[in-house]
Amino acid sequence: MVGTVLGERYELREKIGEGGMADVFTAHCRILDRVVAVKILKEEFSQDKNFVHKFRTEALAAARLSHPNIVNIFDVGQEDDIHYIVMEYIEGQTLQRIISDQAPLPVKKAVDIAIMICYGIQHAHERGIIHRDIKPHNILITTQGTVKVADFGIAQAVNKKTITFGGDIEGSVYYISPEQAKGDPVSPATDIYSLGCVLYEMLTGKPPFDAESMITVALKHIHDEPQSPRISNPLIPLPLEKIVLKAMEKVPAHRYASAWEMSEDLLQVQANMHARGNGEVIINNGFMEVGEGDSLTKKRKLSPVGIILILAALIGLFSGLAYNFSSSFFGEEIVVPDIVGMTMEDANKTLLDSGLTMSIKARNYDDEVEKDRIISQKPAEGLKVKKKAPIEVAVSDGPQVETVPNLVGKKIADAKVAIRNAGFEVGLIDEEYDDQYDVDTVMSQDPKYGTSYKQGTAIKLMVSKGPSPSRVAMPNLIGMELEKAREKLTALNLLGNISWEESQEYYSNYVIKQDTAAGVLLDEESTVNLTISKGPGPVAKTKVVKIVLPDDQDYYNVQVMVNDAKGEREVYNEYHQAGDTVNIAINYFGTGNYVVTLNGQEHESSNL
Repeated sequence: MVGTVLGERYELREKIGEGGMADVFTAHCRILDRVVAVKILKEEFSQDKNFVHKFRTEALAAARLSHPNIVNIFDVGQEDDIHYIVMEYIEGQTLQRIISDQAPLPVKKAVDIAIMICYGIQHAHERGIIHRDIKPHNILITTQGTVKVADFGIAQAVNKKTITFGGDIEGSVYYISPEQAKGDPVSPATDIYSLGCVLYEMLTGKPPFDAESMITVALKHIHDEPQSPRISNPLIPLPLEKIVLKAMEKVPAHRYASAWEMSEDLLQVQANMHARGNGEVIINNGFMEVGEGDSLTKKRKLSPVGIILILAALIGLFSGLAYNFSSSFFGEEIVVPDIVGMTMEDANKTLLDSGLTMSIKARNYDDEVEKDRIISQKPAEGLKVKKKAPIEVAVSDGPQVETVPNLVGKKIADAKVAIRNAGFEVGLIDEEYDDQYDVDTVMSQDPKYGTSYKQGTAIKLMVSKGPSPSRVAMPNLIGMELEKAREKLTALNLLGNISWEESQEYYSNYVIKQDTAAGVLLDEESTVNLTISKGPGPVAKTKVVKIVLPDDQDYYNVQVMVNDAKGEREVYNEYHQAGDTVNIAINYFGTGNYVVTLNGQEHESSNL
């Protein structure tokens, strides 16, 4: 396989991976001069026409995704019986390998990875694509630490098949959602459940459920509650444990409403960890203990000199505090605290506690600051003022919101005008065939009609492409003269793109390749690519056929028909007496066969 060139473009270099469904190679793209990864379906999947069709459809859909946290798909193709997808090449390792080598991962690292996974699957969910097989094997980490979610197309195609707990599914069952295990419909919540299982394993070093049988593991996902991850790893903050368990709720509606919502809670955990800094320092019996939150993570013996230096630092700290206290007590000057971002209630309390007062000078709409929180203050943080001095503040009224108009049933052009007139932006527009709505008519919208959102929010639309087109089977055109091939495509309401290539097997103007295999179902008006021979074609060959005529009749009409690269034709037609031996030289081109008939009855046939 190494050295093979696919699609006259991708030269396979090195096999770098193997899974239950596909082999992965690095390849050099000759057109763009870059390294890519090529995933080639294994033979048992390539022979399943229904699977290949689903795989191709899903991979093409996944190729629409473009996000820093998704392994981008560049191309989908077929070369004879080889079906492949061309992807972004990632230098790094799988999350599975990282968990195997390092688990349990540090809390901060696990949270960072989970946030980036959320961003990737949120992007896909917004475009109507559900991964269905989120697991550490499908998460890649680059050498720079960027997380990339892989195998969107393959995961969708596989999960449309009946689930059998064997082969590649064994790796998936540890992260399978209850609805998948029961065969129920999936939704974005399915990916969120699987992500919860992955986060559980990153934090504890083991999946949430395990058993000797894969069936038993699946049943545990349906019926059992996971053990508290803090039992396995007490360093996990309680808010993070709540996030994991909410993502793994049995009922999809009880999980996070979106991956974005989950990422927001993870970011809050991340912010709280940063706020704690590097932890606290405690001197205990001559040891220095460094802790993060309530947990002590390092313990180091201090020398007498070290103890003296730390005590000196503490004395200096307390002296500074005493000086500041003294200055405030005598009313000299007060350092203005930072109240930007606080609620009005908290800001007022903070100022009063500092001996200052609050003066509201303005209320403004603000897209970034929540309603009733402080946007700005004057004087700024750190400046010194007299006791009871007023601190002027601007308070947020939150983002300016508008009511989303009703767009369903409108033509797309009218819907765009209505969106902009209402103060919103036109978001992603997806199209689907539908028998109820006319072409270019809005079928659904997100956000929904009547809801309130801030100005500038993007409204996504689903637009009808009209009734679903009929589907036709791709004919076998290889070896057919170009004009006849065009006639056949036209009769099936298919379109053809033509390219030319030299061939010693087919004469000029004959089809030598087609990018869609015969029998594959296509929508009417689909375009297929044909490669046509520029010649010179095969050279003539000769075969002598010896025929001994029987004695049953007086005379025999001897006829010889040939079918080769030039098509079917008669090469001999003469009468001979019974018992004669007839030697016939047959000129043929390429490969083919001949048929000898005597008085209209087949006498013999053979390949040339």
